[in-house]
Amino acid sequence: MLIWLRRLMFGTALVVSFGCGGVNGSGPAGDGGGGGALGQNECRVGEDCNNNTCNRVSDAACYELQREVHCRSDEDCAGMDGAGGGGGAGGGGAGAPFICEMQHFSCPPPLQTSRACVRGCETDADCPSTLACAPDHRCRATSCAADADCPKNHVCDTVGGACARTACSSDADCEGFCVLGRCEEKPGICFLY
Repeated sequence: MLIWLRRLMFGTALVVSFGCGGVNGSGPAGDGGGGGALGQNECRVGEDCNNNTCNRVSDAACYELQREVHCRSDEDCAGMDGAGGGGGAGGGGAGAPFICEMQHFSCPPPLQTSRACVRGCETDADCPSTLACAPDHRCRATSCAADADCPKNHVCDTVGGACARTACSSDADCEGFCVLGRCEEKPGICFLY
């Protein structure tokens, strides 16, 4: 326990759980495209973690953290563009403007406990394959007109005009894992907060 706390304090322990893993909710691999058995710290539902903290990880947008500058809104990050140089994930010159975001817990360290100024995305290539770069420089759901416009494990929500994760009741409904009622390419992860 002391080692875990020490690692968490230094931002190296991103995902820790006690009693996670095992198979719960769905059949084995090969039952119609399902994800199969879970590894340690992986989950499909909250009950797979003894602390009920199953979290989806597939759409994590990991923005480039320049320095730990805490913020409440994008306005708090204004004027940072010229200070620190270096392009964001898109490379090149000054890069996209800084935005105020909380890093997803599955992103590389440092583990953030509050929102910080990060360099936003410039193009869709700066985002996970299931998301697109929006005008506010955040990775958001891809726009669509029909299901064919969306990546695997997604359907087009024609009301909102954006791709959304497909609803599921088991891994057999997905190309991967059914995590918290939505199709994901990866299993969820248990973590302590």
